[in-house]
Amino acid sequence: MYQTILSGAYHGLESYLVHVEVDVSDGLPCMEMIGYLASQVKESRERVRVGIKNSGYKMPPKRVTISLSPADIRKDGSGFDLAVALGILLTLEPQEAGCADNSIENAGGREQVLVLGELGLDGSVKPVRGVLPILVKAAEEGVKYCVLPKGNKGEAQIVRSVTCICVETLEQALLNYKSILCGNVKPEYTVGEIDNMTVGANKITGVIKDFSQVAGQEQARRAAEIAVAGFHNLLLFGPPGSGKTMIAERLPGIMPPMTYEESMEVTMIKSVMGELREKETLVTVRPFETAHHLITPQGLVGGGAVPGPGIVTRAHNGILFLDELPEFGREKLDLLRQPLEEKKVRIVRKNYICDYKTDFMLVAAMNPCPCGYFPDRRKCNCKISDINRYLRRISGPLLDRIDLSVEVGRVNWEQLRLRAEAESSADIRERVKFAREFQLQRQGKLNANLTAEEMRRICVLERDADKLLEAVFLKKEKSVRGFDRIRKVARTIADLEQSEVIRENHMAEAIVLNGGMEAVHEKGADFYG
Repeated sequence: MYQTILSGAYHGLESYLVHVEVDVSDGLPCMEMIGYLASQVKESRERVRVGIKNSGYKMPPKRVTISLSPADIRKDGSGFDLAVALGILLTLEPQEAGCADNSIENAGGREQVLVLGELGLDGSVKPVRGVLPILVKAAEEGVKYCVLPKGNKGEAQIVRSVTCICVETLEQALLNYKSILCGNVKPEYTVGEIDNMTVGANKITGVIKDFSQVAGQEQARRAAEIAVAGFHNLLLFGPPGSGKTMIAERLPGIMPPMTYEESMEVTMIKSVMGELREKETLVTVRPFETAHHLITPQGLVGGGAVPGPGIVTRAHNGILFLDELPEFGREKLDLLRQPLEEKKVRIVRKNYICDYKTDFMLVAAMNPCPCGYFPDRRKCNCKISDINRYLRRISGPLLDRIDLSVEVGRVNWEQLRLRAEAESSADIRERVKFAREFQLQRQGKLNANLTAEEMRRICVLERDADKLLEAVFLKKEKSVRGFDRIRKVARTIADLEQSEVIRENHMAEAIVLNGGMEAVHEKGADFYG
């Protein structure tokens, strides 16, 4: 007696379909699972056996062999439980006769029905990770129906071409699966149409963080606006309490809403990480991720014995904020070089490769010395050698990938008094939105992602701007990446002013906003002297 059930799994953000083959025959009573299985999948034997018993079904003393194919790909997770249980029950209780002539069963279309879910010992069906990317893959392969846990109902709404039936128990799953095969589909939950327009403005929960609350810091505010407009990486350095973290936390408020495609990517990442709630569908809020400096390398960029995404992937299409940047250590910071450059992280294992998307905007903050108060010698007692060592914990190659670096100084009384007159996030967001739309219409991407060939065509410089850039390049001995970085920032400044060409004032501002941390890195404590 043989049955096969269609299920699915994922590696990284890529998914694939899995055939759960079940054979029940005479022999020594046992349940054996094969097919390159991780420990979570092997444990499925006991969950399925007890779950079937507690659901009111009987397992006869026979030899049960379960194969998950393709057998050369490692299977992880608990999402195969329900498919295994259904395969066993359908083998012991064959499909009843009387299906309609045009039913899926008679058409040989079991390939059109996907089954996902973890089985509890009481026979309940529990939600699993990665349902969204598996459903997307299933839709591409022509799957029409899916039986899945009620806890994954929100994800089921997103894939419109698959009719999803959400169940809470093994009994419900079996009845609905048989109904699908006979063409009598009566789903408890049918997916509705999701219009692209459901992805609206970023939702703000809790305390509203607005740029109008930031006192002074005009240069830092300007750098933040330029950074968000072109998706440029930003570094803020200055003493404690000057407003570095405050500015960083308000950046999501001036970012435009995500597109439908961006929301799908972010939602898939959250699905793989098991962070979607039952009623949550498309994620419309741009990620804003922070990390403590004690984070492990695997937590930062991903990896581990069973590869998983790191915080750089969680920040995809949003912001990754690293406070106290030098405290992370040079070794961990250098791990960011590949994600920043290639917009992805590749985790290689013996038999497979996982790619995780990492198109994020890096925002970092740091103090000028270990205690934070240099050059105020009334508060700072750090040695010059310690200060220089601290400042140079950030490697040159990483610094070469940061587009804007601005000193955030102390705020004076007059700036505090006039804080209520500061520009709001809504006003800044309108300028950012226009500049981004201008970039997308012109080149189909944001300025930070321009290639060298695209820059030659798009970054058109006036004569005075070209001379200024040449003088800086020769004097500062800039790298090619540093040269391109200045041109990208200047192009964004020009876009904010609706200028077709890059003028001298655009180039001058880009040079000033670009060279702050480079000078600190080069001169050390002498920069402040």
